[in-house]
Amino acid sequence: MDFYLLALIVGGGLLLLSLLGGHDTDAGDLHTDLHTEASGPHTEPGDLASWFSLRSLVSFTAFFGLAGVLGRWLGLGSTTQLLTALLTGLLAGAVTAYTFRLARRHGNVSFEPATLVGRVGQVTVPLAPGRPGRVLVAVGAGTEQLTARSDIPLGAGRQVIVTAEEGGVLEVQPWDNL
Repeated sequence: MDFYLLALIVGGGLLLLSLLGGHDTDAGDLHTDLHTEASGPHTEPGDLASWFSLRSLVSFTAFFGLAGVLGRWLGLGSTTQLLTALLTGLLAGAVTAYTFRLARRHGNVSFEPATLVGRVGQVTVPLAPGRPGRVLVAVGAGTEQLTARSDIPLGAGRQVIVTAEEGGVLEVQPWDNL
């Protein structure tokens, strides 16, 4: 299999999954990529490391592969094909990084769990006293699936309200109890 085609399949597949699937995570108490990028130590415009997010690397890989495949289809020489693929991938990665940096600066892609207090969500993984579960909460234009606990059993599909947050874990109560 051609290296460019492999990069297109892997990068394009991950890019497609992120566009279609949002950024919900089932990684327990881990924060999402959006949150860690927004609150990490590398947020200064001149800091080179802040440009290397997972999102930027996926964009680079997808567009590197696309340009390489198109270059081969157009009959470009191997050096020209490689340079075109590299420049296209770097440009796509930089545009992605810049776009999300700009959006973060305007507060459009990050959140802190404490800002979710008072929001209504839906239980996706049942929870009970001493047994955390998962709750889907609207954040901006998307949703986040976060770890939650409650002092009463709550089944999947139940509407809840976020009453507090401690250590990245939401405290929830049934919406109909309030």
